Order: sequence, then C-alpha cells, then structure tokens
Amino acid sequence: NHDNEGSEIRPTTAPVDSVKDYVDQVLGPRKTTGAAYVMELLGRTFPIWGCVVLLILTRLEQIGLKGYLTLREPYFEIVFNTYGTFRLSASLVFQLINILTFPGLNWKYELLYTPFVIPFVVISLTTMVIYRKDMTESKPKDIFSTVLQRLKNPFVALLGALSLVQLLIKVSTEAPAFILGNVLAEWFRQGFVVISPLLGALGSFFSGSTTVSNLTFGTIQVIAAESIGISKTSMLALQVVGASAGNGICLNNIISACTICGLNIGEGAILAKTYSRVFSNTTIATIVMLAFFIRFR
Repeated sequence: NHDNEGSEIRPTTAPVDSVKDYVDQVLGPRKTTGAAYVMELLGRTFPIWGCVVLLILTRLEQIGLKGYLTLREPYFEIVFNTYGTFRLSASLVFQLINILTFPGLNWKYELLYTPFVIPFVVISLTTMVIYRKDMTESKPKDIFSTVLQRLKNPFVALLGALSLVQLLIKVSTEAPAFILGNVLAEWFRQGFVVISPLLGALGSFFSGSTTVSNLTFGTIQVIAAESIGISKTSMLALQVVGASAGNGICLNNIISACTICGLNIGEGAILAKTYSRVFSNTTIATIVMLAFFIRFR
C-alpha cells in the first residue's frame, strides 16, 4: 500500500512473489554473462561512475578543464551602491564584490565547477535520454516537478544557515570569529573547555557539515585556547568531536533525509530522539579530554 499523494511518480504496483521478480519487472530480465551483461552493467551503474568520471575530469589540474570552469573574466557587472558590485563571468561565476562597502568582503559561486550542474544535473539528464524508452510511467516533467517540490524546504533552511557560515569564516581582527573567541574566553576562562564541543555541535547544527563547522568555529577555538592558556590541539580535537556529533541534530540533514526518503515527519520528532545521543557524545569527549590531554601544551 503506497501513499504517493502529492507526487506524480507512481511505483510499479503489480503483485510480485519475490525481490528478484520485482527487479526483473522494473529493470527487465538479467542478461547472461557476455557482452550484453557488460553493457547492461555499465548502463545501470552509469549514474555512479558517470559522476565520478566527470568530477575527476573537472578537478585534475593536468586536464585543464578546471581553469575554464572557474574563469572570472570576461564579465559584466551591476553596481548595487552600498550593497556591493555583482559580477557574472563568461564561465558562469557569480560574484559579489565589496559587500556593504567593506573592502575584501567578497562572495563567489562557481556554477559549473561546484558539484551541481556538473556532474549531477548533466548525468541525470543523460540518464533520462539513455533510458527514455523505459520511462513509460514517469515523464521528465513529473520527475522535475517532484524534485523541486521536495527541495523547497531544504533550500530555505540551507539559505539562512550557509549565510551565517559565510559570515563567520572571515578572518581578521574585525571578523566575528575573532571577536567571539576573545569574548567567550573572557567570560568562561577555563570553563570554555566544557562548551568547546558544544560550539562544534552548534556549527554542524547550522551548517550540516563537520568540515564547515570546523571552518566556522575553528578560529574561535584557537583564539580562545591561546587566551586561556590551553593546548590548541586539545581544543580543536574537542571541536571536531562536537562537530561530528552535531550532525545528528542538524535540521538541514534531518530535512534532507526526510525529503529523500519521502517521510512526512516533523523535524522536532526526529530531533527529540537524537539530541540525547549527541550531548552524551560531547560529554564523554570532554571528560576524556579533561582527564588525559587538556594539560598538555
């Protein structure tokens, strides 16, 4: 009994006796060993290895495609007065220069280099073309409509979170990270060790990424460690532990997972089941660090 209300994509509903029968019904009978089997294997796994190949081709410096995909010139620009200067290059690199008239405060988005259009959109469209004859029940229009419908909520959540991340990763004495590090160290002093992993978890809560959390709050941790005279390595270790655990309470990850799985469950219900595990993890890490490593300089 499938509940697909709100989606035009319908699964195969004919009764089947086993998983093998279902796979054969959806994909067709499996070919025997030989050239036909190899071709089918390559075709069915194309979305995976196709993405890998495109990523390799666009990342290796020796191939030379990366330079063309990230060119910032030639470009045309629009001046938005105090909000900054918008630029769009021939390689579809979006830039916002001198945001709010602050020198050096810039933003860019490389549309063709960032993993989005290449490889995922390109491979998806190519796969649809290859298997167009098998798409009898689902039309491309219905597929795109369903994907866009599912992306609405994650887009709103990610927009605000990533805006905050971009603000915090700026590095200078006037940057938020520098100010926060000094202020928090002055407030908590040695007690900053206790909130260090929680800060890492907070970064993952906002961004949905351990790496982004480390980039966002790593500078704060280092500045705080220097201010209170604690090992920077130990403090950064607590940051990493907290950031890794924080993915369990990240609304972006919860929304994305529910979207992909098609679960109609509120984020709060899942968050209520995961937060205790996250804080247990950070508490254990803090105790271990205090007991063994925090005194090492």
